[in-house]
Amino acid sequence: MNPYENPDQPPPESGPGVGLGPSGFQTAEELDAAGLTRDMDMGGIVVTLLRREDMLMLEFRFRDLLRTGLGAQQRLVTKSATQPGFLHVRMPPQATLEEATPSGSPSTAVKQAWFAALSDLSFRVPPGASIPFTAAGLLNWAGLATDSARLECVWGLGLTPETPAQVVWLHATEPVTGPTGAVGIWHTRLALPPAASGPPGTPSRLPVPVKPAEVVNDTEGFMSSLSAGDRRAIGASMARRPALAQDLTFSPLGANVDLTGNWLGLASTTVIMYRHESVGGRDSTVNVLKRGYLLPFGFPALITTQTERRLDHGLVRTSVLTVLQPDVTYQDVAALPNGRRGFPFVRVRLNGPLSADVIDATDPLTDVGFWVRGPGAADGRLRFSLTAEDLRGHPVAFTAPLVFVNGDRAHGDLSAALAVFNTQAEKTDLPAAGRLELAPATGADPESTTVDVAVLRIGAVRSSASQADLEKAGRLAALPELLSVDARIPSLDSVAERGATGDDGAARKDDAAREDDAARAAVHTLLLDKTYVQHGLTASRQVYAQLKTPVLVAPPVTASGGIAKLDLKVTGLSSATGLIGGDLVKFKSGTFDPAAFFTPPPDPPASGPPLPCPTRLLGFVDLTKLVPSVSMPPGGAGDGTDVPRMVTKVLRQQDKPPHAVETTLTWHPKLTPTREGPFKTTADTALDLRCVGLMNLDGSGPPVTEVRGELSRFTLSFADVLDVEFQRIAFTSKSGTTTSLDVKVGKVGFSGQLNFLDELRQYLPSIANGPRINVDSDGIDVGYTLAVPSVAMGVFLLQNLALSASVRLPFNGDPVEATFAVSSREHPFLATVSLFGGGGFLALTVNTSEVVRLEGQVEFGAAVALSLGVASGSVSVTAGVYVRLDKKGSSITGFLRAYGELDILGIVNISVEFFLGLKFQPPKTLYGYASVTVRVRVAFFSESVTMKLERSFSGGNDPSFAQAFPTAQPWRDRCAAFAPME
Repeated sequence: MNPYENPDQPPPESGPGVGLGPSGFQTAEELDAAGLTRDMDMGGIVVTLLRREDMLMLEFRFRDLLRTGLGAQQRLVTKSATQPGFLHVRMPPQATLEEATPSGSPSTAVKQAWFAALSDLSFRVPPGASIPFTAAGLLNWAGLATDSARLECVWGLGLTPETPAQVVWLHATEPVTGPTGAVGIWHTRLALPPAASGPPGTPSRLPVPVKPAEVVNDTEGFMSSLSAGDRRAIGASMARRPALAQDLTFSPLGANVDLTGNWLGLASTTVIMYRHESVGGRDSTVNVLKRGYLLPFGFPALITTQTERRLDHGLVRTSVLTVLQPDVTYQDVAALPNGRRGFPFVRVRLNGPLSADVIDATDPLTDVGFWVRGPGAADGRLRFSLTAEDLRGHPVAFTAPLVFVNGDRAHGDLSAALAVFNTQAEKTDLPAAGRLELAPATGADPESTTVDVAVLRIGAVRSSASQADLEKAGRLAALPELLSVDARIPSLDSVAERGATGDDGAARKDDAAREDDAARAAVHTLLLDKTYVQHGLTASRQVYAQLKTPVLVAPPVTASGGIAKLDLKVTGLSSATGLIGGDLVKFKSGTFDPAAFFTPPPDPPASGPPLPCPTRLLGFVDLTKLVPSVSMPPGGAGDGTDVPRMVTKVLRQQDKPPHAVETTLTWHPKLTPTREGPFKTTADTALDLRCVGLMNLDGSGPPVTEVRGELSRFTLSFADVLDVEFQRIAFTSKSGTTTSLDVKVGKVGFSGQLNFLDELRQYLPSIANGPRINVDSDGIDVGYTLAVPSVAMGVFLLQNLALSASVRLPFNGDPVEATFAVSSREHPFLATVSLFGGGGFLALTVNTSEVVRLEGQVEFGAAVALSLGVASGSVSVTAGVYVRLDKKGSSITGFLRAYGELDILGIVNISVEFFLGLKFQPPKTLYGYASVTVRVRVAFFSESVTMKLERSFSGGNDPSFAQAFPTAQPWRDRCAAFAPME
């Protein structure tokens, strides 16, 4: 057995271990034998130099060089007497990339590590020169000029001397033994040649200028001394101004590095200061100072990153962000586009943190920068506290994550990065508080476009300034843009405030009230209108914002004076008219179309009664068909004449915060002369709506609302039987006071099948006396009653006859109802002829589209009385029919009543009453009720006994054919039972 292969025996002692291992040959002797007969071209041959004593390990490659001679006389010479040759030297990895941990959470766990690539040197061999082909000869390259170098003594960052031919390499060709006998590790140091003023042969101690030869773009996947972005930025800065290497020493165990970069004063650079120290290929201290801007607002900032080696934790990294200028305005080079309409702030201030420990480069934004990460957020992104001011000085406080844009990319084209940033910004809610003027106010109220902000979404747009101007001014090539805002709109809030009460103005305390409270507290997402942003308010007809999701506003009819119900889907906001409903494109084109502005009527159902129109007058008239379309001037229609105006006004005392918000709804359009169902208008018909609501912001009192609605000079035709001409219906209410109603009726006339009653108009009260008016919490009743005096002619007597007609206007928006009656249930008419008589009543209630209720009763009978002095008695028999028909159902009741009474000297009284009633209820139920009551009175004592009997009879439904004949056989048997036809 070979002793080298026996693990139990140590290898024998030997002399100095120097080996030349040529590629393609097993031993150096084979290389010698191959060159006995001729000079050998060393191209393609790799020679590995290994020396055990000082751990030397190098690879040599050759170009345009020949090996000549034998044994100790072997030399390398150039192939051409006129062309140089090249000696290439490759060193083992000189740097190690080690995993670092944040300073806030240092770890003693095992860290990841990657080795650097090999470092390469290339030396020029002058024509005709020769090099001994020995270990000492190959190592003695100090006399050769350096042609090129790629020195990866910093992982991922290949360096080369600024002027390779003007540097020298300092190292020993033989092992160096110290006084104690220890052999030093072989190493070589890069230096400048001896200065002319220095001692002869002594290398200069000045730092060597180096520049990047290659920057590796690999992403290591863990935190280290330098991120991939840091290496790229350092390489870019080095390319413009070389770094200074105070020490670059290479050895088989790794390099010692003392490298400094100072790029202060260079424009468009990210890294402005850099210091790197390492020993044996392992970093000990790394400092990087990066310059950039915080997107989207453009705050200049620095990030100082320090990585140091600690005894127990390895590499620990600390990154500190410092904001250099926490207050920015947008003017001159940084002027906002479109007259700042896309971002209604003039100043943004960063309140804090102005200096904070951050984690950088782990959340990139394309290749231009990264989201600043730190504690305090679920997604890891650091939240900054900011305050922005609009043109009126309103402060809006909010928090936002920001992006650090590297200085070398800050002034160039950021289009791709801004597209990615805006995509994320649209989904990032920035909690905010304050009041913001979204557009310049053009109405009487200077703050008509001001909203209460709850959430901001801020993106960024490219700056139109040139790169040179931006570099000179030190501004970012991007400007902030308001993508959307969640806000409480005072005019919508006031509508919800009025909706929190019932139609009678009384506060509700049920679940609906809580839902209304939630509606008032809700915010709405607003987008700045693109036409306004690009061209201004005149081009957009004063529309400055649109709602991302339209909001259905359906205030109670009391909010418009009990006259009209205005339902609309709010889609936008106008500085002139406030809330805009329906089709914004049509509105901005300059046309106000009520059918497009208000909520349109629903499609008629396939069956059943038609659905109510959401926007209606007097509860049943489609208002959108009565108001004509109008053209609006470029300045908008802001006086409430043609277009409904719902705006807010902030009330404040001088130099004090706002104390109240006043919301005003006004609309007084001209109505088209037409007939819409029972509603008739003329050229003089007018509608006037006004509602003023006051909400106190200081809690000094409850909301106060004053409402007035008036509709004048119109006619209502009820079921084509009654025409009522109204001079005016005016409704006024104010919080804390009773409702005031002013109704003036002109001419009342019967028509159609009741035209004969028109002859009785002269008996109706005159207009001067006015109609009968009742006002309650549900609506108003206006009616006439004609009481006919009793008429006696011989044995005929007619009494209690009254004819009445009334109109009811509900406050909840239901259709107007009309009731026609002959007498009433409480006071039926009576007609008698001798001992025969009868009576009854009839009432009919209709609205504009259907019969609401029909009720009537007719009874008849006979009565006779007999008196004999000491005794008297009477007998009566009556029968009748009662009919009721309404939305709940119908019923018919027939009854028979017999009554007899005997009285003796007023002391004894005996009476007997018999009652029998039959009531039919659909579909097939007959209900019967019978009672007999006997009452006896003697002097002061009386007693009565009643016997009752109730029965109901229901008829079942007829069986269907399938139920009667479940199979075919029963049907055949039935047919066979009948004789055949002949």
